Amino acid sequence: MGQFKILIIDDEYGIVFMVERIYKKKGFIVFGANDGIKAVEVFEKERPNLTFIDIHMPYSPIDGIETLERIKKIDKDANCVMLTRIYDNTSISRTKALGAMHYITKPFEIEDLDKCINEVQAKIPTEGG
Repeated sequence: MGQFKILIIDDEYGIVFMVERIYKKKGFIVFGANDGIKAVEVFEKERPNLTFIDIHMPYSPIDGIETLERIKKIDKDANCVMLTRIYDNTSISRTKALGAMHYITKPFEIEDLDKCINEVQAKIPTEGG
């Protein structure tokens, strides 16, 4: 099995930078994107094991829901977790219908992301097993 790849998509540079820094130190391959269009390109090229997507990205040409939609068109089995400041039932329903695994409210704890990573890692078959 290759190294675990994570894609973090958020229009807040600080969040992308923090997640990249923390998870690179833990030995993961981490990609960051500050808008949905770039994120879809990175996803298509790198095929991360897990993608964290901010729903509300006012500075992006497309929001997190449309980003999720485009990623799921590339890979319907993509593991995606939505991030947001606003707990909005309509967005939750929409992202769940599109196949998002979880919905994490900001400000989040690194442990929240760790749980998602562990869940995805547990689904990956180990070599020779």
